[in-house]
Amino acid sequence: MHVHKFLAAGLICGGAALALHFRASPVSTVEAGTAVRLELEELARRAALIVEGRVIATRAFRDTRGEVRTEVTLSVDETFAGEPFGTRRFELPGGVLADGSGTLIAGMPSVSLGEDALYFLTGESASGLRMPVGLAQGKFRLVRDEQGRLGLLRDAAELTLLDPRTGAGAPAPLPVVLDHALVVTRIRAARGQTQEQAR
Repeated sequence: MHVHKFLAAGLICGGAALALHFRASPVSTVEAGTAVRLELEELARRAALIVEGRVIATRAFRDTRGEVRTEVTLSVDETFAGEPFGTRRFELPGGVLADGSGTLIAGMPSVSLGEDALYFLTGESASGLRMPVGLAQGKFRLVRDEQGRLGLLRDAAELTLLDPRTGAGAPAPLPVVLDHALVVTRIRAARGQTQEQAR
């Protein structure tokens, strides 16, 4: 499926995005993406794949249509939805190639080598692409506070979120750290899992 058609199809999962293509020139700003505001439970219900782990490799490349995509390799610590594998590879639309050219998609979360993260992803498109559910809403970074407690941080600063009832838009709220154990409990509840079933 062509990237632009795939992005349009992403509306079903609560997101719309602007793709900015560039050739070996610096890009200082990317317009904000727009997505329907989704609560954690809605993210969990809409996702075909929910995985937590460490990003151990990333590779941006052009596919057979000339579209830029990024392959992410994740060393998986836990799978909340989808087949449980120790290592997962998935491809996201957009990215920056080695020569500096590429495609940036407004509202998409960044992916950094070595980071620990929790992803809520759609099913694969016909061409093998996945989208984070609700764009940047579908990715959380794992962080620890000064006491070593594990938390989750979502940075949706480049998103305008639409109220699902009224359609009114507002900038995404400032990032807050969520308690990791509470988020896991909410995901399992939304997926109808007990802790024993999730193992």
